[in-house]
Amino acid sequence: MNLLIALRAARGWVSRKTLMSAIDGYAGLDDIAFDRKFSRDKELLRHMGITIATRAEHDAYSDVGETGYRISADDYAMDDVELTPSEAAAVAVAAQFWSDTELGESSAQALTKLRALGIDLTEAGPGHVEANQGPAARKLGSANFATALHHINAREAISFKYHKPGQSPRKVKLEPYALLSRGDRVYLLGHDIDRQAQRTFRLSRVEGKLAKLGGRDPGDYDIPADFAPHVALSSSTEMAVVAEAKLRIRAHRADPLRRRQVRTEDDAVIIEFTDAASLAAEIVSFGTAVEVLSPVELAQAVEDRRHAVRESLERLGGRNVLSA
Repeated sequence: MNLLIALRAARGWVSRKTLMSAIDGYAGLDDIAFDRKFSRDKELLRHMGITIATRAEHDAYSDVGETGYRISADDYAMDDVELTPSEAAAVAVAAQFWSDTELGESSAQALTKLRALGIDLTEAGPGHVEANQGPAARKLGSANFATALHHINAREAISFKYHKPGQSPRKVKLEPYALLSRGDRVYLLGHDIDRQAQRTFRLSRVEGKLAKLGGRDPGDYDIPADFAPHVALSSSTEMAVVAEAKLRIRAHRADPLRRRQVRTEDDAVIIEFTDAASLAAEIVSFGTAVEVLSPVELAQAVEDRRHAVRESLERLGGRNVLSA
C-alpha cells in the first residue's frame, strides 16, 4: 500500500498536504474524498495491526494548524516468526505458485524477508509439496485476479464481459465481495447490480479486463454482515461440474461452437460443457463438420445420437443428411 510505504520511508511526521500531493491515489482528491479514502486506508492498516500516529502542529507564523502522521518503527515491528517445516513448505509453494504472475515480485520479496529472519525454506521436511506451474496456476494468478483483489479491498464497483458456456456473453455490473478458489478455479462473488442479487462468476470466463464502474466512488457500498462466501459459493450454479471437450471443426463450419472456445490445441478447439447429452445433440446438428477427439464419453454420445438419426431417416425412407 502506497500510504504504508510513504509513512515508513519518512523520517519524521508527514503532513496532510504532503500525503495529498505525493501519494498515488490521493493526488487530485478534494478534502472530502481524501478524508474518506484516508480513513478507509487507516482502518485497513489497523486490521493488519499497524497504527498511524497523529500529531497536531501549530505554525508559529500563522493561525493555521497542520496535522502530521507517521508510523513508528515500534508500531511496525514484526514479532518473531517461527514456521514448522510444513508451514515453510506451504509458504515456498505459494511463492512459486505466484512467481510468473503479476504478484510474483511481492511473493519473491516475502521469501526474501523470511530468509532474512533465518527461516529455512529449502528444507521443507516430509510435508514438502511441489507447486504445479501449469495452465491452472497461470489462470489463478492472472492479471484479473490481482485487479479483482484490488477492487474488493477498495470496495469499488466494477464491470466486465462474462461468457458462460451455452449462453451469450453479457456485460456484468458488480459490487465485488470476495474471491474464492476451488481446485484450479477462482470465483468472484458479489452483488449483481442489474439483477439485484448475489451472484458468483468464474474468473476464467471473464472476457477482457475488469474495469472500475463509471459514476461510482470507492467505498460507496457495504458488504452485508451476514455474507458467507463459502455458503454462497457452494450454492452457486457456477459450481456445476464442468468438463472440457476437444473438437476438430471444419473451416467455416459450426461457428456457434467455435465462438465458445476457451483455448485451442494444435488444430483442435477446446470448449467447456456441463451436460454431455445437450452438447452431443448440438454437435450432431452440424452434421459431420465436427469431430469429437475427447472425452470418450462425449464421442460415444455423439455416435449414438448419429446412429439414432440414421435409423430414423432410414425408416422414413429419407436421405442421410449427416453426410452432407
